Amino acid sequence: RWSAIITLERAQLLPAIVFIFSRAGCDGAVRQLVGSGARLTTPREAAALAQIAARHTEGLSHHDRAVLDYDFFLDALQRGIAAHHAGILPAFKAIVEEGFAAGLIKVVYATETLALGINMPARTVMIEKLVKYNGEAHVDITPGEYTQLTGRAGRRGIDTEGHAVIVGGPRFYAAAAASLASRRTYPLRSAFRPTPN
Repeated sequence: RWSAIITLERAQLLPAIVFIFSRAGCDGAVRQLVGSGARLTTPREAAALAQIAARHTEGLSHHDRAVLDYDFFLDALQRGIAAHHAGILPAFKAIVEEGFAAGLIKVVYATETLALGINMPARTVMIEKLVKYNGEAHVDITPGEYTQLTGRAGRRGIDTEGHAVIVGGPRFYAAAAASLASRRTYPLRSAFRPTPN
């Protein structure tokens, strides 16, 4: 993961949202990057992020901060790295959203719920796998899901184009990725079933 982020940084493709299809995966990715010594912010950016965090968490007690592993969250945040998913505290979400919108957070690991309506402008979207667990089985993402995720790339009024990156792996097929990216018509499968009642 760190080498992928370094590649994006060298190509000037940060800030980025990296989609991982599990909450634990997002949290694990942040831990992995912090454990590797990653730092993507300047001292001034780190200080600004600390101020944002302090403002949003001033009502939390010392005990609450310990239970929520706030010290680790703050350390990762000041390095320019964060997770965003339904399992994190609303105050932490607000910190991540504000810090990312201000261009201070460089990498956010997020579940696909981030692709739905939250204003977090990214230059690049990275997708780690083209397979997700749908509650019953591991299935390929659909062209519609791919479009929804990659549609987050490109900051309005800042970037002339957005970038979508798919991480290759042992089960990666370039033809499948090309098919997702080039498909523009999606079958509509209605769940509406009228009955006499």
